[in-house]
Amino acid sequence: MSKRDQEITRREFLKLSSCSLALLPVALIATDRSVAQTKAKKEAVQYQDTPKNGQKCVDCVLFEPPEGCKVVEGKISPEGWCSLFAPKPS
Repeated sequence: MSKRDQEITRREFLKLSSCSLALLPVALIATDRSVAQTKAKKEAVQYQDTPKNGQKCVDCVLFEPPEGCKVVEGKISPEGWCSLFAPKPS
C-alpha cells in the first residue's frame, strides 16, 4: 500500500464520517475500546507537534484537553496540528 493510500484528506474524512442517522444508535452504543480502534493514525493525518499557519490543536473542535483528540490516536500536543484541523466557532 502506498503512502498516499494510507493518508486521508480532511474532505475524505468528513465524507466518511457523515454516516446516516440510521447508524447513529449503533455508534452511540459502541464500547470505548471500539471507538479507540477507529481513530486515525497520526501519519495518516499529517500530525505534527507544532502549529501550522497559526492553526493549533488547542483551537480545534476535535481537541480533548489535556493531550487528546476525538479522531486521532495517541498523545496530542495542544500546540500541534493535523490535516483534520477544524476551528472552534468564534
